Amino acid sequence: METGAPAGAMATNETQGAAMTETTPKWQRRSRSRDLTGLGWLEAEILRIVWDRGEVTVRDVYEELRERRRIAYTTVMSVLRNLAAKDLLEQDKSQAAYVYRPRVTDIEVARGILDALVDQIMGGRREPLIEYLQQKTD
Repeated sequence: METGAPAGAMATNETQGAAMTETTPKWQRRSRSRDLTGLGWLEAEILRIVWDRGEVTVRDVYEELRERRRIAYTTVMSVLRNLAAKDLLEQDKSQAAYVYRPRVTDIEVARGILDALVDQIMGGRREPLIEYLQQKTD
């Protein structure tokens, strides 16, 4: 079936897609239904707890979140497992209670989110974002 596109166009698009997948962090590879950040609100909140503590169990995160909201233990367990699957957390299974540690820093995640924002929303223009951030600190 002929598409009218040059023969090399399909290969180039496939190559670009493969390159993007290889260079894009696993947590930012999202489906169309995912928001720009690649993270949900609960995932971000749990990541903040892990970054602040350095090392946590499901119980640690559950107890901290329970002070702020109603949440199921199994929900916390699932989110931590998902964050490990996205390579954001390291999951140590050597103990009875799994221990989770950050695999990436909050700065690395923020950079990834800001890069996506600049590319997708700002059309590659960084200056308006820089100006905005400078105004917020003044």
